[in-house]
Amino acid sequence: MAGDLVVGMIYNLLLPLLLLTASSFRYNGLSVVYFLFLLTLPLLPNPSLVTMKGKTGQFLRLIIYTSLTLLSLQCFMQIPFTYIPPHVSGHWEDVLYHLGIVRFSSVDPGNIVRLLAPDVFLLFSSLFVLRLCRKLLRAVPQISLHENGIPPPDPEEEETSETESDGGSDTEGSSFDSSDVTTMPVQSGPPQFVQKLIVFAAGMRLLLSAIMNTAGKVVVTLLLGLAGITLPSLTSGVYFGVFLGLVWWWVFSRSISLLLFSSLCVMMAIFSGGHLLALYLYQLPLSQELVPPDDVYARLFGMTGVIRTNSSDPHSLGLHPHVSWPDFINPLVLLLLYYTLVALLHKWVHITEEDTVDDEECESPVESPDAPPSFSRVLYVSGDKQELLSSTDDETYLPDEPMILIAGSSWEDIHTNDLGSLLGGAGYTNCCPPPEYEGKDPPSHGNHYAQISKYMTSVT
Repeated sequence: MAGDLVVGMIYNLLLPLLLLTASSFRYNGLSVVYFLFLLTLPLLPNPSLVTMKGKTGQFLRLIIYTSLTLLSLQCFMQIPFTYIPPHVSGHWEDVLYHLGIVRFSSVDPGNIVRLLAPDVFLLFSSLFVLRLCRKLLRAVPQISLHENGIPPPDPEEEETSETESDGGSDTEGSSFDSSDVTTMPVQSGPPQFVQKLIVFAAGMRLLLSAIMNTAGKVVVTLLLGLAGITLPSLTSGVYFGVFLGLVWWWVFSRSISLLLFSSLCVMMAIFSGGHLLALYLYQLPLSQELVPPDDVYARLFGMTGVIRTNSSDPHSLGLHPHVSWPDFINPLVLLLLYYTLVALLHKWVHITEEDTVDDEECESPVESPDAPPSFSRVLYVSGDKQELLSSTDDETYLPDEPMILIAGSSWEDIHTNDLGSLLGGAGYTNCCPPPEYEGKDPPSHGNHYAQISKYMTSVT
């Protein structure tokens, strides 16, 4: 329980913060990859023994391999930069600059650390998260049970216990005489502050889960309204329009089905994810060169330039003078809205799958053992062809329970043939022939059916 809680906190809280920090330290083509990882993270399932071997484990390894590749590429490119002067490289160096690969000889030490820190920091932190998740999600060792649910004793442990018992019997008299008995304290669990932290995190998770279960639609509606009024523009008008539509729909005492609201959440999640990606791409120097922040279209669609790059010193970052607090709050609200929408969709998908499984179980009830045997247990076999001709089920099958075989040319022809050779040759290991009547004439139809029913009862 504690391991699952710690893994959930690391994956759902710590890893997004690491990716957001790595994508905020620099703004170039390499950092766009980390921002895409930030948007992909909530779409994957939480770490577990199964998902760590599947998509979630592959995603964590992809982050490690990507950060290692980008760091190696950044360092390897300094070798050709050493032998190729800037005036010879020309426009290729500008292209590499927008991609995120710069010449360190023309950058001050502080900016070198800023450019390399996201790759190094994310490499080691992702590796730590992956190893910690694997350690905390170890499988419970399987114990082979002995008779009556008691595990079989280990021979080595038996020898050790016998040796200890012999030694204990020898020193039993002297142990009671000695008064200096020392006991070593045993550490039974984590420290107290760690236990309090785990309890607090478990309570917060239960609280958030209860809020999302009971008032998930209300939370999404409030976040849509907040995203619409934080920074007014045409794009934020979409959030505010959906917010007003939902509120007025509830004002007129109308209910929204789960299918309709989940479809709306899917569209809003796609729109908010695209909006976040467009905002981040606009912070790149190339985007602001193509569409300046003072342009009317940029302000109309809410593309606010927060990060400013000086043309004289392109490797240092700054802020635009007209930036205010809504420009910083708006991306955070959109990110919170995106993560909330995806989390709710995950929860509703699980609820729908559980309801589907319950419906299938209700539609296929288990046959009661007290119920009378069905006609599917009585099979008709041709005596001359030695093959199964028909059954009352849709598909021919041989169950693992005794059956009655009626051999003959038809159902009314009850004169038995050689059933021993029929059953042995056909391979019907679970089939029992009807009782033979030695020294007696074949009974009538009614007595024959009574004997068959009595024989079926005795077999089953």
